[in-house]
Amino acid sequence: MLKIRPHHILCMRAYKGMGYSKEFSIKMESIIKEIGVYNKYLNNINLENKSKEVEIVFSTDNICEKCPSKLGENICSTQEKVELLDLKISQYFNIKRGVYKYTELEKLVYNNITEDIFDDICKNCSWYDIANCKSYIL
Repeated sequence: MLKIRPHHILCMRAYKGMGYSKEFSIKMESIIKEIGVYNKYLNNINLENKSKEVEIVFSTDNICEKCPSKLGENICSTQEKVELLDLKISQYFNIKRGVYKYTELEKLVYNNITEDIFDDICKNCSWYDIANCKSYIL
């Protein structure tokens, strides 16, 4: 079962081919396709098959495996930043550690996110301006 940290729910939908490295991008795209995440860039818009279960974790996950910021198991060079992103997602959308159907996670987030919530969560992320994530999320 794939492990996903809470803030990656937003990152997977907003992903548009940019990544930290080629290996990271390949990993991200394979996870997006495996889970069935709605993603316009990858033309992954078939919402019918999104019953894949994932485990929400508050530590490094499967996406982190190829990230150059990963320093070791459960440690990242931007540890405080990613922990705060995960905490905000958890608080805004009541997402806890555990197993979810991915469709359930998307409903919790995308039925409740607003521009103010998005900005509060993501405004300090390095990808915020570079990738224009907001246009893919809202």
